[in-house]
Amino acid sequence: MCKSVVNDGNYRFVLFLAVETVGKKKVEDVMPIATGHEKEELEAELEGRRLLDIDFPEGPFGTKEAPAIVKSYYDKRIVGCPGGEGEDEHDVVWFWLEKGKSFECPVCTQYFELEVVGPGGPPDGHGDEDDEHHHH
Repeated sequence: MCKSVVNDGNYRFVLFLAVETVGKKKVEDVMPIATGHEKEELEAELEGRRLLDIDFPEGPFGTKEAPAIVKSYYDKRIVGCPGGEGEDEHDVVWFWLEKGKSFECPVCTQYFELEVVGPGGPPDGHGDEDDEHHHH
């Protein structure tokens, strides 16, 4: 799975990019099967623009008082923290960042919070409450 390391000179963390998760395939290869928001994102990518500018966060190192804000179209997303700059770097710590919950990296103590900039909901389109109805 491909990933993007974000580095703006202040802090870095890694975000999965929806378009890159198609692996070796080109965007054009997935267009026939893409639907909904994924199709909108892919069409925008083909035009050289991002539908939502949520993959390149900027700002200072996240603290408890002022956490690093990660934008998401959904109520949660996968984020990776490789620490700070230079000697403050560490192996990437992957985690689910969820709406309404802050996350503290156990290695470098950077804090993160999610800002939902879309309609929200789970990334897979199925909420936990839906699962309960299928196990009778």
